[in-house]
Amino acid sequence: MFILKYYDENNAFNNSILDKYINIMNMYDKGVIFFDLIKNTAYFNEKCKNIFNTDSDMSEIEKFINGIEKDFCEGDRENKEVSLIGLEADITYTIKHLIEGKKVKYVLCTIERKSNKRNIGKSAYISEIIGESDVMLNLKAKIKIVGRYDSTILLLGETGTGKELFARAIHDISPRRNKKFIVVNCGAIPDSLLESELFGYERGAFTGANSNGKVGKFEEADGGTIFLDEIENMTQFMQNKILRIIEDRKICRIGSNKEVNVNVRIIGATNIELKKMVEEGNFRKDLYYRLNVICFKVPSLIERKDDIFLISNYLIEKYCKMFEKDIIDLSDEVKKLFKTHKWDGNVRELRNVIEYAMNFENSNYITEASLPNEFIGENEVKIEPKDIISIEEMEKETLRKTLDWFGWDEAGKIKAAEALGISRSSVYRKVVKYGLEYSVNDISN
Repeated sequence: MFILKYYDENNAFNNSILDKYINIMNMYDKGVIFFDLIKNTAYFNEKCKNIFNTDSDMSEIEKFINGIEKDFCEGDRENKEVSLIGLEADITYTIKHLIEGKKVKYVLCTIERKSNKRNIGKSAYISEIIGESDVMLNLKAKIKIVGRYDSTILLLGETGTGKELFARAIHDISPRRNKKFIVVNCGAIPDSLLESELFGYERGAFTGANSNGKVGKFEEADGGTIFLDEIENMTQFMQNKILRIIEDRKICRIGSNKEVNVNVRIIGATNIELKKMVEEGNFRKDLYYRLNVICFKVPSLIERKDDIFLISNYLIEKYCKMFEKDIIDLSDEVKKLFKTHKWDGNVRELRNVIEYAMNFENSNYITEASLPNEFIGENEVKIEPKDIISIEEMEKETLRKTLDWFGWDEAGKIKAAEALGISRSSVYRKVVKYGLEYSVNDISN
């Protein structure tokens, strides 16, 4: 397992033998990973980050390294092509061994993403959106269309519905897919920091600022896509700034008068009804319409109940691999619970419930005993208010059915009284009370 490091001046080797390879890493037109087999460290350049479409998450680079590691100790292999799960296009790479003292101590790997027209319009993230209900199939079909263009998109949906996954799918389909996808949660960053986070700042712009300044998220996303989640939390001041970026495609760092052009696609997301916020004066009307060029509602889990078991099976399979278990499915009792559960947390809640159950379940099926506490008692029969009838109505209907069975004559009423555990006179009295006969000649005690 290699220690991954992004190459910059802070991670330089200061080794004369390696300098001629390392110093050009960030100027190279291809992706480069430099493996130091002595220190068990892998350095990669900016182009490599773009090829694997990664920022803080290094899983795709790690996956690539695991796939080619066997080549480190074999002869030179040029232009070897591999297909990697989760990547949209094939990767072409070249391995070059650097030998010292007759031993391979370093490996230089150059990487290119091979163009493949057949893959245009496909998305690894689309395949991660589990759902075959009509509403989901319709939404995925529309995303495949708009993903190819640059229109600003607004995603509406409850918490936990997977809005970010849809945004990533849109980016992954688009011509920008080899550039960065930057996520900014506007609700998780204090107002005082959001401006510098989005637009960056120059050195010395304010007390405590980094001495080298900072590149903002919009500049970082240049050429790619920026996903602004929970946009309803932006102040009026920030709304003004975002509006200008959408209109002019220019930003200005804090502490600078110089405008910088940015070529980004903006995808906004919210779990609040923005139109209502506009009507209440809490969100700019012009910004709302700028963001709302194309609007998609991501359905809640209750709105696509048909997908609950499909998602459950996907998650069970996923966690079986992680936990090394052999769980096949949900038990029948759990399926009944899942059908009636409210799922306020949507897909995120379902994922957490499955993961919780997988920790405790030791059989081949997820049972009720392994579910979280909030499911206790949910298997009790719940009566909808529209189905509730009065005690008298129940008594009347029971008496009528009993007499239909035994007969409405004298002998039948005697048998009905015995079956119901009441006196014969009570049967006569209730027949009159509920109007089950128009006349009764004999009411006796």
